[in-house]
Amino acid sequence: MGIVPSLPFGVYVHFPWCRRRCPYCDFAVEVAIEPPHQAYLEAVLGELAEQAPSFGGRQLVSIYFGGGTPSLWSVDCVAAVIRAVRERWAASGPLEITMEANPTDCQPERVEAWRAAGVNRVSVGVQSTRAEELAVLGRDHRMGDGVAAIARLQAAGELRVSADFIVGVPRRGPRGGRALPMLAPAELAVGDGAAAAADLGWVDVLARSLAQHASVYELTVEDGAAFSKRVADGRLIPPPADDLAELYVAVHHALAARGFEHYEISSFARPGFRAVHNSLYWSGGEFLGLGVGAASYRRTEGGAVRWSNRRRFALYQRERLAERRDISPLEDAGDRLWLGLRTSDGVRALDLAERPGVTEWLLGDGLAELVDGNVVPTVRGFLFADAIAARIVGAAGGR
Repeated sequence: MGIVPSLPFGVYVHFPWCRRRCPYCDFAVEVAIEPPHQAYLEAVLGELAEQAPSFGGRQLVSIYFGGGTPSLWSVDCVAAVIRAVRERWAASGPLEITMEANPTDCQPERVEAWRAAGVNRVSVGVQSTRAEELAVLGRDHRMGDGVAAIARLQAAGELRVSADFIVGVPRRGPRGGRALPMLAPAELAVGDGAAAAADLGWVDVLARSLAQHASVYELTVEDGAAFSKRVADGRLIPPPADDLAELYVAVHHALAARGFEHYEISSFARPGFRAVHNSLYWSGGEFLGLGVGAASYRRTEGGAVRWSNRRRFALYQRERLAERRDISPLEDAGDRLWLGLRTSDGVRALDLAERPGVTEWLLGDGLAELVDGNVVPTVRGFLFADAIAARIVGAAGGR
């Protein structure tokens, strides 16, 4: 099989354990007060040894610890994984090493231990700065904990900080207890799209904190999550789609006004602080996923291959692989097009021209604009990203 050593390459490490499962979560997560730290380290290192040869010659740009709650993992285990990965691949420059963390885990001693292990970027799950929303989301931290965590990380120095937020939190329904206030469309004051929302206080909190990056997700009700049942029986009422669209546009303008670049559908960064690892997923870069539920992508001479691991540790220990699929060159090219149209960089107009009628539709419907030979999505294009992906795939005659 051919390899493409010039492509940027990252390693994702999934740590599946949490203290509790958030009711909106459908990730590969297990609940444990005391996870099997050493046993999981040995399993991950075993997978690394097995998979690394197929990524020989790559230039490493990132290591990302996600979850679950990887900030629960023993720092000694985290350090061991970082050492093992760095021994396998040379870095092509400064290496981004990210740790996802719950706010309550960002205590000074632990933060310093992460730094000593090599972590240089922390992504904090703030999710909301409103007590009532944290309660609905089932988070194990309180109002103020997220902001305090960002402050402690900044005080440590030499750490880049990202903060995760969730918007569109459902309100309690008639069977869900005390009603929660929701943002009404009029409160958003979007108008012509230039003004920020009146009740997006967390945006100012983020700007004052000097965090360099933010990920802002619309809450979706997944079929396998506890929220699904609560919505079905009336305990929770999600906001209407039109309200969510208004809120999304308001967030875009509010963060732009405070110096953040909206560079991907859910991602905002101060200049020079885009997420290196996440950008691999949108730009066609390769990545190796290690651990329970992790996914991998590798380019080949005949297209590409994707595979993913089993979602429970007991199953992963017996047989790691859950699914493997070869991807044709046509499908791989299509994936890179629709993924590229989820970013502010867009895609080359020449590449998109291979999908008849797509460019004309995007420009004509205000979903994208032509900038220096690239087709670049507008905010409206971000809102209709799924429809754009479907059109690109359809324009190639399916898969």
